[in-house]
Amino acid sequence: MGVLLGVNDIDAVLERLPSTETWLGSDERARLAAMTHPLRRAQFLAGHGYARELLAEMEGGRAGDWTLERNAHGAPLALRRGRPTGLHLSLAHSGGQLAAAVAAVPVGVDIERALRQRDLLGLASALYAPAFVQVLAAEDDLARRQRFFQRWTLDEARAKALGTGLQPKALREHGWDRAADVAADGWTWNLADGWLALSLPERERGRILTHWSGPAPEAAAFGWRWSGGVLVPE
Repeated sequence: MGVLLGVNDIDAVLERLPSTETWLGSDERARLAAMTHPLRRAQFLAGHGYARELLAEMEGGRAGDWTLERNAHGAPLALRRGRPTGLHLSLAHSGGQLAAAVAAVPVGVDIERALRQRDLLGLASALYAPAFVQVLAAEDDLARRQRFFQRWTLDEARAKALGTGLQPKALREHGWDRAADVAADGWTWNLADGWLALSLPERERGRILTHWSGPAPEAAAFGWRWSGGVLVPE
């Protein structure tokens, strides 16, 4: 099975979009009308425009053939010329960047940029089991950021794929183990200024073919599997 995955700059995508918003579906226009913050509007327009580009790249045709609605969990639902396609879609944004993923099974994507300093130990204490917090506390700043954001983006991506939102009990009782690609159901990439994660929790065992829309990250992917452990291993 294959996944089409892409990362792009919001401003670059906005420059490619039509000058009017007639390309949006009725549900999308209603949601946009309710947004007042300029950055949130830009993220919404760029994300939905970029999603159409990936859908057309994966399935053929034109970006204008596609509209996006929402399923029962609020996740994007891709329609081609008004008809459901069975494709699953996930969007994420952080600062001026966005990520999108398209697959034939439920998929989640998350991106985090290293824009500012955060109290990672405080965040981890609120989200995760004490054992994970203790590991973070023993590391230097660089290693702590790497470990925390690998896990955070994986958890966010998995929650999007399942449509459940982040579940505190599960976050404290479960974690991620490193896994070979054929057994993995999550992947992370180190970006130049952040982290990217992909989750396919319901996929069948076997090799995943990840196709990139545009340049792939320079760093290789780390494979992970959701497990009963509480730590992201070394």
